[in-house]
Order: sequence, then structure tokens, then C-alpha cells
Amino acid sequence: MMSLKNNILYLHNISQISGGEQSLMNLWQNLDNKRFNVFLLLPEAGDLEKRAESLGLSVDILSIPQLKLANLFKIFKAGWRLARYCREKRVHLVHSYTPRNNIISSFVGRFLGIPVIWHERNLPVENEKDMTRQFLWLPDIVICNSQAVARRFPPRKKIRVVLNGVNRDHFQVWPDNGLFKEKLGFSNKKVVGCVSNLNSRKRVEFFLEVAAGISKEYKEVIFCVVGGEFPDAGGQRLAELKALAVRLGLKDKIVFTDFQPDVRAYLYAFDVFVHGTIKEACSRAILEAMASGIPVVAVNDGGNPELIEDGKTGLLIEAQDIEGFIRGVMDVLKNDQKRSAMSSAARKRVGQFFDVGRNARETEEIYTSLLKKFN
Repeated sequence: MMSLKNNILYLHNISQISGGEQSLMNLWQNLDNKRFNVFLLLPEAGDLEKRAESLGLSVDILSIPQLKLANLFKIFKAGWRLARYCREKRVHLVHSYTPRNNIISSFVGRFLGIPVIWHERNLPVENEKDMTRQFLWLPDIVICNSQAVARRFPPRKKIRVVLNGVNRDHFQVWPDNGLFKEKLGFSNKKVVGCVSNLNSRKRVEFFLEVAAGISKEYKEVIFCVVGGEFPDAGGQRLAELKALAVRLGLKDKIVFTDFQPDVRAYLYAFDVFVHGTIKEACSRAILEAMASGIPVVAVNDGGNPELIEDGKTGLLIEAQDIEGFIRGVMDVLKNDQKRSAMSSAARKRVGQFFDVGRNARETEEIYTSLLKKFN
């Protein structure tokens, strides 16, 4: 029989905070704390450790080595430490992220007789190997954050789709965004922005090219990139993007904010949100823009069509169609009625399908079904 309160261990791979980690924190905030105790293992100390502890999680450090033959002894040692931790904390279920964590946690789970969930939030890019697909026989359940991710795998009962959730009440629609424009120095301008880390796969260069095309036709517009580079990027990425902006004629027309712990003021100042990343699984940046009532112009691939209703809550454009992005953004910028209608429809869609409460309830149902099966 299942105990009244179950211990859930999250085995995560990084200690920095990006979209996936924000989704995790939203889940922890909305889990039923009368039914679940939450534990977290991270490879090192960092921002996620601090935020998790502030939410009441028990956080410890355990580094899982890369899965290669040269690390065989380290892998066994990490697996033994994980098993000992699970015994000491009386863990009832492991919720794991990334291949190296997933595979080791599954063997530990089988050894201890506890269920293991793998969480898939990404789509493989270029020639990246799909390790989860190769080892799909190991986990008890695989949670995917979009149908696009679920299509990576053959139809099986162990695949579950739980869409990312955002707290719509955390974001607001302001009847007049002039207040935020004035505060940020964007007064009397239309604002086209993106929120993204500066990793190369996010295609901030593409955003800059779109911005350059728009600025040639629409003079009263300013562009804004909200986000920074990860600490291990060496500090060169931002400098490269700023140099490109100058070459594209955007020197006095673009603002780079670096990392912002709270992006809402910027979102409230935006008139249009542009998202140029290819193969996004279920973008939090898009969902947060929609929750803020900002029309989104995004790439028509990955999980984006599950988020955006083309022509109703935003626009979907083919990945390499710079001219299409320019025309789409210009159309929304110049049409106040269309922009207002898209704003309302976007907020409504987030409330219907991408609510944090729904995300937590569906995750809890998966936990409950597995825990019943193993007790």
C-alpha cells in the first residue's frame, strides 16, 4: 500500500537556470506537498541549488560522469552513491533528466525496486544521437513536454505527454505599455524583442537579420535582446552579436540587456515577440510572451505549432524565410486591431492548455500510477 507521503528524487544535470529549470521550479511550486516530499541532486552548487532550497527542497551534490569506457570506475562509484542516497532518503520514485543521469538512475532503480521516470524536453539537432530512443527499454515512463518530442519514439504505453506550464497570473496584459517603454528608454517607439540565452543554437543572428530588414522600412522601431550567455561561454558571444548588430546598421536601434532574473518589464514593453530558434520542443519563452499578451512570430517547426495558432495567437514562418519574418512582424506592428486580437487569443490559449496547475496535476497522476504499481 502506498504511504501517505512519497519521496520524489529529481536527478538533474546542470545548476544554472534556463527554460527547463524554470519549468522544474514551477512544477515544484505546484506539487501537492501533502502527498510528496521533494529531493534534488545536482552536479555542482549554483543558482538552481539556491532557488530550490528557497522552495523547501532538500538539495545535495552528486556528479554523474560521462558514459564512456574510460569512466567505468567513476560510473560504478556514482551509481553506488546514488543507490545509497536513495536508501538513506527512502526515495520512492526517481525523476531524471539527460542521458547520463537517466541510464544510471534506471539501473539503480531496478536494483532498488523503485520506478524511474525520464523527462525529455528537447529535440535532437543535426547529427546528435538520440540516446533515449536507443535505451527506451530502461525507464518505466518517459515524459515528453510536447507531441513533437513524443514523435521521436515509437508508440508505446510508457510515453506520456505533459505540456510545459506557465503561471498566467504571474504575467499581465497592460492596456498601455507606454509606462514600461518609458522606464526602459523605449518611449514613442514600437518594440520588437526576443528573450533567449545567447547560445548559438538560439539563432540570435537570425533575429538581428530580421531586425535589420524591418529597420529599413519602419523607422520608429527599436529592437531588444533579453538574455545573456552561460558562464562557460568565455564572454565572447555577446561581443560577437553586438559587432554583428553594428555591421547590420543596428547600432542605435538595438538593446542587449544581458541576463535578467525577471523579464516581465521587458515583455510588457514589447509589441511583437520574435523567436527564431529551430527545433524548439516546447519553448517557455514563447509561452511567457503569450501569457503576457504579446503576439509571437516564430519558426514553423518542432513544438511551436502546438503552442501558436497561426494567424490567431501569432504567426508561424518557415525557418530560413527572413523576408517572411520581416513581412509578418511588419504586418502585426502596423495593425493595432490584429495585435490586440492576437494578444487576447494568446492569453486565452495559455490558460486553456499551458497552465502550471494542469502541468502539476498531470505529473502527479503519473507519479501516483507508478507508485501504485510498485507498492
